[in-house]
Amino acid sequence: MNNPDDVRFNNPYTLPETLTKLRGYLKATQQLDGLALLQKAEAKAGEDVHYAREFEKTFLFGSTVQYRVLFSHFGDYMEKSRKTFPFYPHVDAVNAVDSAMHKLKLGLDLDEIAAEYNWLHNHNSARAEIA
Repeated sequence: MNNPDDVRFNNPYTLPETLTKLRGYLKATQQLDGLALLQKAEAKAGEDVHYAREFEKTFLFGSTVQYRVLFSHFGDYMEKSRKTFPFYPHVDAVNAVDSAMHKLKLGLDLDEIAAEYNWLHNHNSARAEIA
């Protein structure tokens, strides 16, 4: 249960449940950069005991800032934009994971949100083709 003085939302799921839900959501919404970043972090956690503890702590109790610190091993969150697309690949990947974790911690149905996300994306793409 959350401490009333703590503005963070604790994750109600175990680490394996969290990772399964997170991977499913990132795949369903085609956030492949976020999925790749998550896979890098999982691989590092499998090799480095200290990182594994931070990985688990961050995904069970972490905040937006803690996600950025955890993923800083793979890129600079404050890097300057690139001249070609994607302009902020590491930033976008971290934001995708952070956004998905926020939805998960709020107890939202990730499958339903992914379906809505994909419907909006496909609907807007179809409208752009007509114009």
